[in-house]
Amino acid sequence: MLALVAACDSAVAGSPVAATIGPPSTSDSAAQSLVDLGEAGLLHYKGTMSTASGSPVEFDLSAASSGEIAGSLTLGGKPASVLVVERGTYLKAAADFWAALSGVTNAESKGTAVADRWVKVPGGLIGMELADVFTPQSLRQYLILNADDAGKPLADRKTSDLAGAKVFRLPAVKGAVYLADQAPHGVVKVELDTAGQSDTTTVKKLSTTVTDTTTDLPKFYQDTATAAGQLTAPVDVLNTVQESGHTFEGCGATSCSIVVQFTNGGKASVKVSVRGNWQGDSQPLGVCESQAGPIAPGQPGSATCTLSSPAWVQFYAKANTVPGNHPYSVEWSTVVLADPPDLTKLTAATKATPADAKAHQTDGAYFVYSIGQANKVWKYGVSDKRWTDEAKGQARVCLGVTGAVCRVDLLTAADTAGSAYGLLKQLVDTAKAAGGCPAGQWVGCAR
Repeated sequence: MLALVAACDSAVAGSPVAATIGPPSTSDSAAQSLVDLGEAGLLHYKGTMSTASGSPVEFDLSAASSGEIAGSLTLGGKPASVLVVERGTYLKAAADFWAALSGVTNAESKGTAVADRWVKVPGGLIGMELADVFTPQSLRQYLILNADDAGKPLADRKTSDLAGAKVFRLPAVKGAVYLADQAPHGVVKVELDTAGQSDTTTVKKLSTTVTDTTTDLPKFYQDTATAAGQLTAPVDVLNTVQESGHTFEGCGATSCSIVVQFTNGGKASVKVSVRGNWQGDSQPLGVCESQAGPIAPGQPGSATCTLSSPAWVQFYAKANTVPGNHPYSVEWSTVVLADPPDLTKLTAATKATPADAKAHQTDGAYFVYSIGQANKVWKYGVSDKRWTDEAKGQARVCLGVTGAVCRVDLLTAADTAGSAYGLLKQLVDTAKAAGGCPAGQWVGCAR
């Protein structure tokens, strides 16, 4: 028997030639900068915009990836403090702020009633939903860049001057994005024609500086939780009850009360607050506050507001020992209260400890990963469940910057932002102590 054996050789003649790896294109570098922006744990903004109705706004805000926002804004020339917790927006401002706000029933009188109190406001009332614009991932989604000279390296573009710093200005579909001229080219300013999720809350002419303040996230949570602790009885500025009368009761040596009667003319049960400012002999005697309810729709109710201050005790003693008239009075306000926000998550954030990279958890809400070579990390990142898709494009940028193939490694997953960014801070701090920030690090690595 004759056996025939055939052999196949797939070798190609010649010597391999290393391919030239060029720097990232403008598109790739810009995309990397926007990924970094969206992955920030905390961003600080300062700038201007207009509400959906066209009112001018100045703002100074910090926004966390977990959704909380704190700071201040000036609407129509009137300042207010701001808190956003669990998607609820709360403002505290002087009477003239509320008196000037269209959409509030009996705005002038209600302005006095809610002055310097935390008020829960729907986005449609103030013409903006802050969480839809300023949380890191929200802002990122509006930044769609044009393909203007997108193929050439970012470094080949001309720089612009911005407040004394050199930046690259990249045109966007709805405005422009300004990137730092030095790697890793973080976003330093954003201009947008519009931003928002609905017609009644879409802001216009947004212009803001952007600063990564992720390293301040623990303090931000602490400060925001402290401020949010005052939201035990926020005012519902849209709803009212109808007052039907009042009487003074029990005015004696130790205290005096005013009883305010009202009717809930709305379609839902409400809680009601009565607050009174007292005077005697034209001098302040103190403030009383009382709450009542829930009051069912169409039902009457009352609240008894009692003053028992030392000033009242002194006034009453004087009125009974010094001849003459000693008039006393109280100016009161009756407002409906909104339910307080659930602070469970925010309180937990103040107690979060850094995630443990050695745990190698693979399930959670936040994923901490690294990009780089085996012996050198180019960047640490924090993302959501889409982290693998995010990392692929970044690995290509890392290849173009370092000239070597970059690997992506999941370090661990965490359930809370505080734990994830706590670990990121540890990793970045360790890298800085060993020689400096990782070359591609923007989040948590101020330069």
